[in-house]
Amino acid sequence: MKRSFTPAGNSPMGTDESPLPIVRKVEELSNPDEHGSSLAPVQKREVVLRLEAESLDNMRKRATVRVDQPQGSTFEIICDEGPYLGGDDSAPPPLAYYSASIAFCLLTQLSRYVSIKKLKVSSLKLSQETRFSMEGSVLKGTLTGRGVEVITHLEIESDESEETIRKMIEVGENSCFIHQSIMHPVPSTIQTKFNGQNLGPA
Repeated sequence: MKRSFTPAGNSPMGTDESPLPIVRKVEELSNPDEHGSSLAPVQKREVVLRLEAESLDNMRKRATVRVDQPQGSTFEIICDEGPYLGGDDSAPPPLAYYSASIAFCLLTQLSRYVSIKKLKVSSLKLSQETRFSMEGSVLKGTLTGRGVEVITHLEIESDESEETIRKMIEVGENSCFIHQSIMHPVPSTIQTKFNGQNLGPA
């Protein structure tokens, strides 16, 4: 039986059910030997994340994600859909997390560059438009979705030269895992167990 879910701040009156936070840390873990390793000027490494997810009630889903390499903490994340997809709008939808991850990853790499190069940057912000499309029929099995475009507007306040900022943006984009995964798609494999047995290709 699936556990019922109530978003934080919306626990129904007259019940003892505790609301689940949209994001919470379930295990704190790090390797002291790896602290600051991502700030090294020269890098040759692989980052590995592992995730388990399940459907809850209605359109809500829960994922538990951890950073395996370098060793990091484990977080539980709730997502939902809006009424347009029959959801309850109790948490961000998957595409919101995806869109945010694009922005967060780019800002991380830009901030990393600023830290390593010791640049004088007083403000680093962005706005972003992420567009998707879907067409076809569920009933006919022809429904397909795809990404259309990601447009990012950076706003930078700095005493550095234009040449320095241009280089920072170039390195930031080239080292952003998610931007690079969009521009150079990576292999994706779905392996399925059906009633406890491996489901082979059709």
